[in-house]
Amino acid sequence: MKPSQQRDLAARCQELAAALPLPSPWDLETFIGELSELRGRPIELRRVATVESDAPCGALVSLADRDVIGYLPSTPLHEEHIVLHEVAHLVCGHSDTKLADSPLVAALVPDLPRDLVQSVLGRSAFDADTEQEAELVASLYLYRAGRAPAPLRRVRKLDAKSGRTLREIQATFDSARRGPEKRR
Repeated sequence: MKPSQQRDLAARCQELAAALPLPSPWDLETFIGELSELRGRPIELRRVATVESDAPCGALVSLADRDVIGYLPSTPLHEEHIVLHEVAHLVCGHSDTKLADSPLVAALVPDLPRDLVQSVLGRSAFDADTEQEAELVASLYLYRAGRAPAPLRRVRKLDAKSGRTLREIQATFDSARRGPEKRR
C-alpha cells in the first residue's frame, strides 16, 4: 500500500472510530447495546469454545434479522479486541462470504441453513485491506476507551531478521492456540 493510501486509510479509520460515542465508564456490553440501538438491528455476542483449532478467533455472521459476533475464549482484553474487530467490519460496511462454511460459523449458528447467512467475515487474515481497516478501527475504539495504548502511527517494513523473529513469535502463539496435541 502506498503512503498516500495508508494516510487515507488511517484518516478514514479515525473518522469511523470517532463517530460512535463510547459509554463512560467503558463497558463492552453497553457499547454493543447502544450500537444495536443506533443501527436498529440486534447484535448478539457469542463466546464459542468448541471449534477446530485452525478456525479464526472471531467471526461476524449477518443474518436477515440480526448480526452475530462469535469469538473464541482468550484474555478479557483480547476478547474485547476480537469483538471490536468484528464491530469494525459492521461499521466499515465490509461484506464477505468466504468463511460461510467455517467451523466457527457452524458453531455460532448451528441450526441455520447456509443459504440464510447473508455475509460472514472472519478474523484470520490480516493482509487484506478490509482486515487492516477493521484492525485499526478496533484498536482506536480500545484506545478511546482507555483500554489500550494508541495504535502505531507508522509500521515500517521489517528487515529479514526482525521478520523471522516476528514469524517465530507468531508461530509460538499459533501453536499455543492449537493445543499441545497439535504442536508436533
